[in-house]
Amino acid sequence: MPNWPREEAPAVRPDWRERLSLATDLALIGFLVTLAALPVLTAPAALAAGSAAVRHRYADGGLPRVRPLLGLYRRLILPGIPVTLVALVLLVDLMAISRGRVPGGPVLFFGTAAVAAWLGGFATLAVVAIGRDPDRPLREAAAWAWQRATTRPWSAVAPALAGVLAFFLALSVPATIPLVVGFQLFAAHVISDRLSP
Repeated sequence: MPNWPREEAPAVRPDWRERLSLATDLALIGFLVTLAALPVLTAPAALAAGSAAVRHRYADGGLPRVRPLLGLYRRLILPGIPVTLVALVLLVDLMAISRGRVPGGPVLFFGTAAVAAWLGGFATLAVVAIGRDPDRPLREAAAWAWQRATTRPWSAVAPALAGVLAFFLALSVPATIPLVVGFQLFAAHVISDRLSP
């Protein structure tokens, strides 16, 4: 009898019901995160709580309890305000450069946009770090994200590119913003797991 190499059995793939359930859960998380982020200054706290919910759904296959998420949201409101202010300053700066109110033209605009995108990737890694361990302080999550972003730049660039794509999708169809938020958080966790375990 010939000694043929053995083939491994194909991996079990989820059927359409499991995928629909995941999509529904991500949409629900996205809607709740969007509602919690409406006051704008609460956006980082809402994203962190959403990240924890997405991580729980991604790792355990079900939605988490609400009470720990609310505690995480309340705990990160004040520490997240400086993050929101930096993001708003960068947005205003980009708008001023693009409209010609600040000298520098396209070179300054693309340079500032590249820095803003990389910082967005870094912030995404910090949100993923909090989602992985909701008890982790914001400072430790930022240190973990900084270490990953500086030693493996692609681990910040990839989520930044996904975030830019999600941003333009949300701008082109504003009604999809809550859906985009949930799916972007899921994509951030998947990308992070692939690039920076």
